[in-house]
Amino acid sequence: MMMRDVLIAYAPYFSAIVMSLVAYLGYRETKRKSQHDELHELYEEQKKEVAELKKENAKLKKELEKYENE
Repeated sequence: MMMRDVLIAYAPYFSAIVMSLVAYLGYRETKRKSQHDELHELYEEQKKEVAELKKENAKLKKELEKYENE
């Protein structure tokens, strides 16, 4: 009987601790995922820029070869 009274008395505190822990872990996971998404977007942007620069480089090499052959 005594243990039940103690559990009932401290139940709000236990639930607040558990809820805080769950909220913190959820926040941390959201923050990690946001950083991952940002990095992925930067990677895709860099990949696109590199592809464009490679095309431009190939074009300039062709022009250089054209002028060298003249």
